[in-house]
Amino acid sequence: MVDLKTAVGALRSDAGVWKQAAESLSAPHQAIGALGLTPADVSMYGVDRGIDKIYANAQNTVLDLLRQAADNFHSLADALNNAATMYEENEADFQQRIKDVGGH
Repeated sequence: MVDLKTAVGALRSDAGVWKQAAESLSAPHQAIGALGLTPADVSMYGVDRGIDKIYANAQNTVLDLLRQAADNFHSLADALNNAATMYEENEADFQQRIKDVGGH
């Protein structure tokens, strides 16, 4: 069985990985957000077929998915850190109860 310090350490370690993963999505989000095609970029043929709008919609979808992923990764990191804190607080409470019962 894993001891409490090891479990808390693992939770916090994984939380750090998820936080880093969320932050790593910032660069692609910025890069993709800076892209764009105007009607002039796709020619009249492309405009007639809506290539510029299809591209913009695809770009917005990818940006939204990256934002959602980052939000979910941050939420997961927060949940893991909260669980670790809960374990620590419960252990501290348990230790205090033992001391109170034992009179120490």
